[in-house]
Amino acid sequence: MPNTIKPSLEQIKLINEYLLFDSPNEEQYDNITFLATQICKTPISTITLIDTTRQWFKSKIGFTHNENPIEYSFCALALSKNLDFIEIPNLMLDEEFSGIGKLNGLEENGFYASVAIRNEKGIPLATLCVIDYESKKLTNDQKKGLQILGKQVEALFKLRHKNVALLNNYKLLSEQYEALKQFSNRVSHDIQSPLNNIISLITLFREENETSFSSSEYLDLMIESSSQLKEYVTKLLYYYRSENQIISKKDFNINEIITTTNSILNPKKEFKIESTFEKAQIYTDPLALTQIVMNLVSNGLKYNYSTTPVITFGFNETTTSYQLKISDNGIGLSETEAASLLNNSASIAKKDRFGNYGTQLGWTTIKNLCNKIGVSISIDSKVNEGSTFILSIPKEVNTLSAS
Repeated sequence: MPNTIKPSLEQIKLINEYLLFDSPNEEQYDNITFLATQICKTPISTITLIDTTRQWFKSKIGFTHNENPIEYSFCALALSKNLDFIEIPNLMLDEEFSGIGKLNGLEENGFYASVAIRNEKGIPLATLCVIDYESKKLTNDQKKGLQILGKQVEALFKLRHKNVALLNNYKLLSEQYEALKQFSNRVSHDIQSPLNNIISLITLFREENETSFSSSEYLDLMIESSSQLKEYVTKLLYYYRSENQIISKKDFNINEIITTTNSILNPKKEFKIESTFEKAQIYTDPLALTQIVMNLVSNGLKYNYSTTPVITFGFNETTTSYQLKISDNGIGLSETEAASLLNNSASIAKKDRFGNYGTQLGWTTIKNLCNKIGVSISIDSKVNEGSTFILSIPKEVNTLSAS
């Protein structure tokens, strides 16, 4: 049995980008193999693709099966030579091709010629071949005709490659559009309630302004509803920024994020924000990680009925990643609720310490940013005991060791 000639992994990867393997018959390819048999006066012509175990025919004239084991493939051997054109007048007199010829039932004669089908960078991906049971030699005009048909196959491959890319882009845009539509529907629904409250309260204030009822109570309620709306819009802006911001990674100290988070979310020192480490140097996008941390800390403070809410930062490293842990003593999550968050399911119906229901925009921002900078997130939580969110930050080339 002849040695099996397999294409390189690069060739297989490239040809798979065209989505040709096991695709339906297409008339434009069948027309080319028909013309090849007419020009070269052979009973067989194929457009052949090779992977690690088989040769598969995008088009074929002269037989009915769609593929063969790679051991039976003249085209695999021809492609391995990286020639634009190859002709074997008598297969059974050729040292390399004769073994394959025997597997295909040839005894004394046989003919093979093929044109390599290349991509834009000149890498051979397939062949247009003609085969005969008798030995022969092509004329110059026949060779030229076969090569012209090969260029037509290359043009069809190129067009298909562009169409596949367009379809992939269309699919991605469709998914983004659907996500945006769902997001817009949720925003529209969630924003109506505080706006309606503001409108109603202003109307009541106007109607009751001259009565004995305390106007300050209405004003307090309006301020509360306005604050709720402001917080929502802030999260919305954070989400928009996370969708469009450019990732820029660098070395920095995590303590910088903790200091920033404390100064913004805890200016009056109403809560405890502490860490169990002195310094941790990592390599990632500091702005994105800051947004992730601030959202997690904000949730840990809001969903917390303790007299003194506490946020604790922990840090450790493995051989492949750094792990930043953010723990709180809040209301905690059940296993089902934690899984719901990680799977981007619907909002969890829980009130925060101010009596408001969450919209999950903060969590959407967290997941989006984690995906952008390659950070994975997990949750360790118990109801009424608190939660720990673990951010696994992959080590990269410029990452410095924690000290």
